[in-house]
Amino acid sequence: MASAILGLMSEADMIPPVPENPVSSGAHWTIYLPTMVVAVTWAIVYFWAEWREPPLLAIGGIALAVESVVVPLLLGHALLRARVLRAVVTGSELRVEQGFPFRRALRLDAGELALAQVRRSFAQRRFGGGALALIERNGKRHLIADLAEPEALAAAINETNRRRDAA
Repeated sequence: MASAILGLMSEADMIPPVPENPVSSGAHWTIYLPTMVVAVTWAIVYFWAEWREPPLLAIGGIALAVESVVVPLLLGHALLRARVLRAVVTGSELRVEQGFPFRRALRLDAGELALAQVRRSFAQRRFGGGALALIERNGKRHLIADLAEPEALAAAINETNRRRDAA
């Protein structure tokens, strides 16, 4: 405790404790960031085209078309992906449901996994969330992106494997 107060954190202090109850995570709000970036970018293009002298009507029209068609499609896709995305670690089993329009279900025993770690993009380092990267013992890899609590899932999987290896 004193080391945490002084700013000296050991590896054990950085690993979140693993609860005995099931650990679950849904989608993080950063799943909507790409849609927001597209909307803001094309709004800037539209206003730039309108404020030119003479106005660039074709570019402004394209920007309005993107704002009225593409942005709602991206937003709907992100919303439906967020509604489907779920990851749960119960006991020694990981269950993941993800994907839109094609749902993919993944069920793995924690013993099949060699490593579970968290990966973050720049935006996720800044705003939270992340992806859960899984490596199976046979070398197969899985990436579950845009999770709200990937640290808790990775800690639960790795702790389950540590306990199993110690026994």
